[in-house]
Order: sequence, then structure tokens, then C-alpha cells
Amino acid sequence: MPASPVTTFGASMGASERGGRVTRGAGGEGRFKGACGVFTCLLLLACEPEVPVHDSPADAQSPQVVEPGPEAPLPPLPEPSTPVPQPPVPQPPVPQPPVPTGRSWYVSTKGSDGGAGTLEAPLRTIGRAAALVKPGEVIRVLPGVYPEELILESRGSGVAPITLRGEGSTRPTLVPKDRVRGAVLRVQGRWNLENLHIDVSGASMFAVLFDATASQSVLSGSELHGGTSGAGVCVEGAKDITLRNNHLHHFIKPGDDSHGVAVVGPARNIVIQDNDIHHNSGDSIQCQPGAGPAESVLIERNTLHDEGENGVDIKQCLSVTVRDNVLSGFPNTAIRPAGSSAGEAVVIHAAARDIHIQGNTISRAGRGVSVLDGSTPPENISVEGNHFQDIRNIPVGNGQGIRIEGARNVKVVGNTLEGTASYGLMLAADGRGVSGLEVRNNFLLGGSQPLLLRLGAAGFRPGLLMRDNQYASGGVLKADGADFPGEQLTLSSPEKLEVWRRVLGVDVGSIVLE
Repeated sequence: MPASPVTTFGASMGASERGGRVTRGAGGEGRFKGACGVFTCLLLLACEPEVPVHDSPADAQSPQVVEPGPEAPLPPLPEPSTPVPQPPVPQPPVPQPPVPTGRSWYVSTKGSDGGAGTLEAPLRTIGRAAALVKPGEVIRVLPGVYPEELILESRGSGVAPITLRGEGSTRPTLVPKDRVRGAVLRVQGRWNLENLHIDVSGASMFAVLFDATASQSVLSGSELHGGTSGAGVCVEGAKDITLRNNHLHHFIKPGDDSHGVAVVGPARNIVIQDNDIHHNSGDSIQCQPGAGPAESVLIERNTLHDEGENGVDIKQCLSVTVRDNVLSGFPNTAIRPAGSSAGEAVVIHAAARDIHIQGNTISRAGRGVSVLDGSTPPENISVEGNHFQDIRNIPVGNGQGIRIEGARNVKVVGNTLEGTASYGLMLAADGRGVSGLEVRNNFLLGGSQPLLLRLGAAGFRPGLLMRDNQYASGGVLKADGADFPGEQLTLSSPEKLEVWRRVLGVDVGSIVLE
């Protein structure tokens, strides 16, 4: 098999490359000395002594002193503007496998490959059945253990699928035979794999590989575990592949990445839906380029948890939707020592484009959602309607709910952020530009420290639209370079939010929650 997936997966990005640690100050606080300086009347509200609050031990810095400046008139509040609507992200089709209408071939550990393949005279190996089966027919595998490594070959384009189905409440178990192939099952053409148990038994193999010739294939209702290769399931350049209602776990490559599912470009129209993926040494799902970018990927209603690195890692992929998933437990330091990643529930980087993160429940992560710049910034990113809680400062320097380091055209809308160890929102505060940033209708409720929002300096956020957000009373808002004590305000009253609005010219319609 091609070596590219294995070698690519092993090249994990370091923490500094992934934005795993920030060394610039997160807002050491001081007091004014002497007169309040610019915007005298409103800034009297900001001159009250503040309790110093730091992003993390690694990000703390010495208190700052803001020197008096000349008086200046208050800038006018901006008029409300209507954001330009963006078209929805295209969704791949979610095909349902057709009901097989052809004959059934039975396989049993008590059968013989010289048999007729009937229930009364079953075959002994799945490989023999795969050689005899025709499009539209079914291979029915009875319970037992089958040491086999199979290439499920294409029968040509435009033909009906072949179904390989485990029979009975106890799934049949496939294990490697000679460990000479790259996968226990390598799928070419059009196959439906149903109700199987694949135990890779510590071999450096994929459980299932959908190669570039696979199309309109489905893996459903199966349990896969125990490999030490780059992933449990690899979709490499295939088209119209669905992974539904599977249990993928314990793919562990010591000291390196082994993902639950790897989607490798130029794969197209991939659906990953209703799966339970956990306890792998890499990510639950990684989308990465191969011969070209992967495109049109739907990740929906999965439970993704307790991974050595991240939940969903999207790099140089196009049109990816991550919707209505439950993500928790990143990084799992029992599998992988902290530091190989920032432990993000979702990370978007490396020129990814047209990415939609919607309606997810995210908890127990080093970061909730990260959008990182790299050599080419991601573009057209939407983070909407997600619920973040218990975001932890692991590894040290993290703890943000949503962190936008550098990108173009980013929407952060309608999210609820609570229980964050650091800022609920950290936006354009890493020294990289975020253009076309829209931030509205978010609920920021604080956490172990009352850090709600950090904005980078004005030059790093051109075109910022920010409005109609709701902030917890007593929470901290910080704007790099703004004329506040220590560049931050504590929302002890609605008047403090008015100071924020007037100084920055943003957040029309936002309120302080009682």
C-alpha cells in the first residue's frame, strides 16, 4: 500500500507551531497614578483599583502603569451595521446503503472453501467469498474469529454494492493473519461493511483503508480497535464514503499519532456520523492533504473523547462541517504526555477554508476551538451556537474557549462559554492579523478566573464587527493597547461596559448580565 498516510500521520506538529503556548503578557494589571488621562469622565469609572488577574502562570506579566495623556473628545459610537450574509457551507450527501437483492454467501469457521456457500454448506474464509461474490450480493459472516487480510476489489464502476455483513448479536472478529499488508481490510470499488469486529491486535496496520479507487462505500455498526499504525480507519483519496455508528478506540502508536479516523486528500464527500471515537494516541478525526486537499467532509453527531491529542484537527481541507458533536477530554495525559498538542477540541489551520463549527458541546479540553495562522491563514471560518465548559489550562498557557490567532473572515456567533481557565474568547491577540472578524450574540460567563474576552491591538483586527454580546458581571475584558488600567476593565457595573464601548468603538447592544 502507499506509504504516504503512515508517514504523514507521524509528523505531528509541535506545540509552538500549533500555538500551544503564549509568552506575551495576558494582562497584568496596575492602577493609574495621577490624573486619569484621556476620556477623563468615563475613565474615572476605570480608575477604581482592580484585582490583578492573569491568563495563566506562563502568561503573567508585571503590572503596567498608564501615564496621563492629553484630553480628547469621546469617539462617537458606530452605527449598527448589518453583516454581509455568507452562503451556507455545502454539505456532502448522506447516502443510505441499498437493501441487497442478490444471493447470500455464508462464511463460518466450521465451513469449507470447497462448499457451496449456503447456510447449510458455508465457506471457511471471507477471502474465498469475496472472490466469488458479485455486485448486489451479500457475504454473511457467522460468529467466530477469522485471521485474514483482505483486498476487497472493485467490480467496476456503476455497479451495485457488495455487502460484507457480520451475522448474529456476537459480531464475527477479523484479526491480522500474516501482518504483511497495510490494512486488515483494504476497500476498492463499492462495498458496504456492516456489523464487524476488527481487532488489529497490536499490528502496525489500519483496521480499514478506503483507497483512492473506493467510492460510495459504507462502514457501519462495527467495532475497530488495537492498531499501532497512523490511524484506525484511513480514507485516502476515496469518494462518497460514509462511516456511521461505529466504535473506534485504542489505536495507539507509542509516542506518536494514531488517529481514530484520518481523511486524506484528495478525498471527497466524506460523512462521519454517529460514531464513538476515543482513547487513541492522536486525534479522534484528522483531515489532512495528500495529493491534494480533502473536500466536503461532514462530521456530525459523534462522541469524541479522551484522546492523546485533539478531537478534530482540520488542516488544508475545504468545506468541512463539524456539527452537533460531543467532544471532551483533550489531551488524555494517560495516553500521551502533555505538550505534543494544545489539547484542542477543534483546531483549524494550515490554509483550511470554508469551515463550519456548529452546535457542538465541548468540555475538558486545553482549548475549545482554535484557529491558527501558520504560513497561509485559514479563511471563511464560522463558529456558531456551541457550548463550552470546563476548558482547562493543560498544557500550561491554554484554557481559552475560542482562540482566533490569525485568519480571514471569521464569524463567532451565538456561543456560550463558561468555566474557562483563561479567556472565554481570545481574538487576534497573538500578534497575527484576523481580518473580517464578526463577534456577536455570545454569552461569556467566566470560570476559575473571571477572564471573559481578550482583543488584540486594533491593527491586528481590521474590519472588526462586535455587538450584542452578554458578559457576566464581575468579568474581565482586556484590549491590548487600549487606554485602560493594565489594558483591562472589570465589569463591576454597566457603566464599565460603556467605557469599553466608547474607547474601542465596538460592542453596540452588548450588556452586563446580573
